[in-house]
This record gives sequence, structure tokens and C-alpha cells, in this order.
Amino acid sequence: MTEITTFTGTVTKKENLTSEVILLSLKISEDFTFKAGQFVTIRINNGEESKLKSYSILSPPYQKGQLDLCIKIISGGFASEIFEKTAMGNEFELKGPFGHFIFDEESSNTEHVFLGAGTGLVPLYSMIKEHLPKHPNKKFTLIFGTKTQKDLLFHEELQQLENESSNFTYLPTLTREYWDGKSGRVQEHLGDNLKNKTFYICGLKELVLDTKGILVSKGVDLKNIKYQRYS
Repeated sequence: MTEITTFTGTVTKKENLTSEVILLSLKISEDFTFKAGQFVTIRINNGEESKLKSYSILSPPYQKGQLDLCIKIISGGFASEIFEKTAMGNEFELKGPFGHFIFDEESSNTEHVFLGAGTGLVPLYSMIKEHLPKHPNKKFTLIFGTKTQKDLLFHEELQQLENESSNFTYLPTLTREYWDGKSGRVQEHLGDNLKNKTFYICGLKELVLDTKGILVSKGVDLKNIKYQRYS
């Protein structure tokens, strides 16, 4: 198990990925280690109040000395007010890594299917980036859902990854905009052939519970269903 530590992160990059999501890059010690899919907590000081907020790690473990996070900005949110003002050189206290939502390296299944919506993509992205090159004989499929095209995080990068990797399939789907791709919720694109597959689900409660329920009803063993629920 990786050791939980408290450390400092210095902001080196802040980028608006969508109207609601920012990418925050933090310079950290190269000694920090974690497993793809895990998360850290950040201490947020807003006035006299201080709270710990949890964020999944976007960057893969092989990237040393830098931690990338995707943060959803919520109007009037305690942490969002701080992140909206965050600038280069600002420092944050972090603690981690936490969580057991990680890639199943012991699985004999021939395919790994990742399902997420919105910022639920973050830990899935980390797992895919870390493990896709390590398992050329296994198939990786990402089913990623958002409302509209402008909400598709890392869309062009994931398209390029699909073009470059014979064992990776990228399936984006939209719920509120017509386009030439797939439409509807991610759980509508599971298909019927669910044998020899491990599933990783991340998103809000409804998505996670609904997808898990569908998989179980179709005979998927619980040991082959990994999930992380966002509030």
C-alpha cells in the first residue's frame, strides 16, 4: 500500500477546460506515489473557515513531480470561490493518496470497460493512461458521457489515443445535443456481451447505482464491477 502523507502543492498551471471545469497543475515532491484512480484531499481556506475537499487525480502515476486535478466550479461553492481566484505560485496543503478505486491487475478478463460522466472521467483517464501501454493484449473501452460536445473533456486527446492504440476504443455520448456520434446515457451503451470484462464506473450516485444494477441483472459478477461515487 502507498503511504498517506501531507505535502505542499504549488500551482504551475490553471486552464479552463470547459465553462465549468478547470485543470489545475501542482508542482509536488517527486517522492509522492499513488495508484491510478486514487484521490487526494486539499485544505481550502476561505476567510476564517477551513475545509478539506477531495479530488481524484487526473495525472497517471508515471508522471513524477506534478499532480493534475480537474475541478468543477460551482457558483457560490466554498472551494470554487477560492479556485476561481487561484493564481500561479499559490500553495495548497494536500494529503493522500486515498481510495480503493484502482485498476484490477490480477484480473484474467480480456477487456476493461470504463464508464463515466462529467468529471467522473478523471480517475478513469488516469487508469487508462497508466495501464493501456502495460497490457497490449487486453482491450480497453471508454464510454464517456456529457450533456454537449463542449463538455467533452480531453476529447481530441482521447480520439488521438484511439487512433494510435489498436486496443483502445473511445465512445463519447451526449444527452442534450444532437451530433453524428452516440447519444443517451453511458449505461445505454453497455451492449449485451458482458463476459470476460471488468467494469469501472465513476460519476454521480444515480449513474453509478443504475449502471451497477444493469450489470448485475445481466449476470456480471460483483468482483468484476469497480466503482466510485461522487456526491
